[in-house]
Order: sequence, then C-alpha cells, then structure tokens
Amino acid sequence: MDSIQGILTFIDPVLIFPYRLFDNPMAGWWVGTFCLAAWAVLIGEITLAIAGKINRSAVSTNLDDTMYYHEQSMKAKQAGDEKAYKGINKLANEAYGKSFFLLMAMGMAALWPAFFAVAWLDQRFGNIGFTMPAWAGGIELSFTAPFILIYICLRVAWSRIKKKLKPASNA
Repeated sequence: MDSIQGILTFIDPVLIFPYRLFDNPMAGWWVGTFCLAAWAVLIGEITLAIAGKINRSAVSTNLDDTMYYHEQSMKAKQAGDEKAYKGINKLANEAYGKSFFLLMAMGMAALWPAFFAVAWLDQRFGNIGFTMPAWAGGIELSFTAPFILIYICLRVAWSRIKKKLKPASNA
C-alpha cells in the first residue's frame, strides 16, 4: 500500500495541474476531473493495446480451437455418436473458457487506471461531496460520482471514435 501511496504522491503534481488552471474552483474541479478521466481512458487503451499484442496469438489459437471443437462436436452429434459429442464438446468448452478469461483479463487491463484515478481523487478530494439541486432530489454524492460519469461518457465516446478510425476491412 505504501508503494501505491508513493506513486500517487509522485504523480500528484501532474494530476493536480488541470485543477489549478481556473480561478473558479468549481470550473477547475470539472476541468481537472475531465482531464483525469481522459488520462485514465488513454492509459487504459494503451495498456489494452499492449496486452492485446502480447496475447494475440493465444486468443486466436483458443478461438480457433473453440470453433474447431464445436464443429467436430456437431459432426459427432449428427453422426449419432453421443459419447464422442460429449467429449469433444467438453474440449470446446475448455477452449472457450480459456478465451473468455483471457479476454476478461485483457478488458481489466483497460480499467486499472480508473481505479488508480479514484484512489488519487480520494487522497486529494476525499472529503468533498456534491449536493444535487432540489429538483434532482437534493441528495449528496461523493467525489467519485462525477468522475465515474465523465469516465463512462469518455469511454463510450472513445469506443465510437475508435470504430470510425478503423479501416473498413477490420470493422
């Protein structure tokens, strides 16, 4: 835990910089939180790309194995060989499971910066709450709610931009 605290303290001057761009503290908070969320999305995408490059062949092999075993199990079922069908289907499920958990791990690689950002926000703004207007119920939200909202919006926007940036052959 001390190493994470040390990293948070080390990067604090960079992360706090956008919060101090405006004299108005509320404007600075929103701009700073937007920049923090954008950094979290960017670093997550870089991490995901690196994990994708490292695991590309393993994912491809597992997906190919899944498809192969699935097709073979369907042939065994059509031939009426129930024992072969169950055995091959078990192999297909194992290959699918490997692919699934590898892809899940890669997906988590994209999210770790958001948790790190929330830890930094907690260190800096942990005692701040946002009271919603009366027409919105007047409830008080923690400092994480605006960050999560901005982060999700940026993730959705980035996924749409990324689709448009891909060449038509990869879409």
